[in-house]
Amino acid sequence: MQSKAFDKILAIALLFLMAQLVACGFQLRGSINLSSDMSPIYLEQNSVFDLAREIKSLLISNRIELVENVQQSKSQLVLLNETKSQRVLSVDGSGRAREYLLSYKVNFAITVTQKKTAKNTAAQNLLDQDTLTVTRTWLFDPDAVLAVTNEAELLYADMRREAARLILLKLNARSKNSESTNHNSVPAQAESSNKK
Repeated sequence: MQSKAFDKILAIALLFLMAQLVACGFQLRGSINLSSDMSPIYLEQNSVFDLAREIKSLLISNRIELVENVQQSKSQLVLLNETKSQRVLSVDGSGRAREYLLSYKVNFAITVTQKKTAKNTAAQNLLDQDTLTVTRTWLFDPDAVLAVTNEAELLYADMRREAARLILLKLNARSKNSESTNHNSVPAQAESSNKK
């Protein structure tokens, strides 16, 4: 009898806690929500296929609409190019490289199509070009060259996933900026129509 009452109280407390989390705007880390000004999005991958695959996967997992035609999109993410590089960080006593710094650099652009307004009779595209660099350190073992080479490829794949996540965070920030700009411009338009 007491356990049923306890279960009911526990269920009510959990429902109350979940309602509070939703009300305060809590969302899981890594979840991305694009504003209606940015979604649906078109992804132009150029020759950056592996990164594009990672980004598509993240967009789909966050339920962000991805379109195949640029005319159907409100924003475009253009992957311009990627470069991988490595440089020596440390050497051993005989002068052989023991530690490298691996770098993964991607150039991309975010284009948002602005809506037509009273002042602006034609839609505009606002281009925001950016560069992102992700680095990792890599210890080189001359006794296990094959394993070390595989480790480098795994590190580059990890950096690619990190770059995809960071690009989506930039999209999310851009989406929040366009949302706040739109909210700020609405009162200004209302004030100018009241003055007439």
